[in-house]
Amino acid sequence: MTARVNTLSPAKLAAILGVTFLLLAGATWLILIMPKQSKVSSLSGQVKSAQDQLSQLTGKASAAHKQVVSQSLMTTRALPTDPGMPQLVLQLSRIAVEEHVSLDSIVPTAPVAYSGYQAIPMTITLSGNFFGIEGFLQQLRHQVVVANGNVAATGRLYDVQGVTIATSPTTAPKVTATLMLDAFSYTGIAQATTPPAGTTTTTR
Repeated sequence: MTARVNTLSPAKLAAILGVTFLLLAGATWLILIMPKQSKVSSLSGQVKSAQDQLSQLTGKASAAHKQVVSQSLMTTRALPTDPGMPQLVLQLSRIAVEEHVSLDSIVPTAPVAYSGYQAIPMTITLSGNFFGIEGFLQQLRHQVVVANGNVAATGRLYDVQGVTIATSPTTAPKVTATLMLDAFSYTGIAQATTPPAGTTTTTR
């Protein structure tokens, strides 16, 4: 065997060694490296999938958090913890200006406590044309709207208990309206009493 190898020329010997090296390199690739690359590729896919799922969950959690925060703000706007008479007057004045009616007087009375909240009865007097008074009432009733379990509030929660309208003898288009309404605020204090049922509207 040794004698046969010695008869090989250096060029042939180099060629044989080169082929042998390529065969060994190919075998090493197939046996060791290729399975590792396949495993790495599989792990990369799993990591990417996990990242996508995490991103989706994070987005859902963020949206849920924003929804909770939004509803908390809306509830606080509709039922503030402070009766806030100055804010009440500003809200009513803003609505009166928007509806082009005159807010002549606001007379509040002592708050009435209910379970978790209180009502602030008040009598307000407006003057202007009939459609302006009507618009004022509509705005009051739509300060807080509940749809599909969600609260949308642009101001305080009001409950109009009664309306009395009288025409002016001097200027025919002008009317005077007296509104009996409740404005609400949150107390969190449980009470045994229950709120009055129904709404009474009187027009003349």
